[in-house]
Amino acid sequence: MQRNHFYKILYWLSFTLLIALLFNHTFGEYWQSWVTSILLLPSVVVLKYGIEKSRLQTNKLRRGVLFFFWGILCLYLSYIAIIAGYWYFLELNADTFDMVIVNPVFIWISLGFFIFLEQMIFKKGVETEPLTISIFSDRKKTILQVEQLVYVESRGDFTIAHLENGKTFKNNVKISQWEKRLPDFLRIHRAFLVNPSKATLHGNSVRIGSNEELPVSRSYKRKVGEHFTP
Repeated sequence: MQRNHFYKILYWLSFTLLIALLFNHTFGEYWQSWVTSILLLPSVVVLKYGIEKSRLQTNKLRRGVLFFFWGILCLYLSYIAIIAGYWYFLELNADTFDMVIVNPVFIWISLGFFIFLEQMIFKKGVETEPLTISIFSDRKKTILQVEQLVYVESRGDFTIAHLENGKTFKNNVKISQWEKRLPDFLRIHRAFLVNPSKATLHGNSVRIGSNEELPVSRSYKRKVGEHFTP
């Protein structure tokens, strides 16, 4: 885990060095270009966070709106970084400024490319890390491993997370919010969201473990049947 983080730091350090090469024509001195490229790192963080948040949205329109919002925020922070370097090192000398570096397409493609490349390079490491989800249970923050989560049960104004080891965690997260946070889980009833890898279809119910069965409501019957049908 720590080694993976170390490699990511080296990766983004390399990013600043490469971007500095693109800025070098404008700033003249390479170290000035490098300092300016370092100022772009907050934009990278914002864009990465925005992409992750947008992907969690199941509604395409909302996903597009969020992606656009984070893209504009990333662009805004990038402009601040570039203008800061331009002001400090070039004293706002218009004759030395290259308009290409403030082209929004150039910024989005450059940052997006390195974010995509990072995901491809470190994809294997990310997949081996256990997925977790955080909730507040008994007035304290609790981290749950998704692979240990069997099903979520709704009981009016609260829900209960059931783990494979038999432990349960009462929380105030609505089951609809659980469904958005766990896109790979299967909704079988207005009161139940199950981990399909821990369940089997048994008539009009879903069997959890060896002796626990959860009902499948009429509105979800077709979807559940299609999921479990080979």
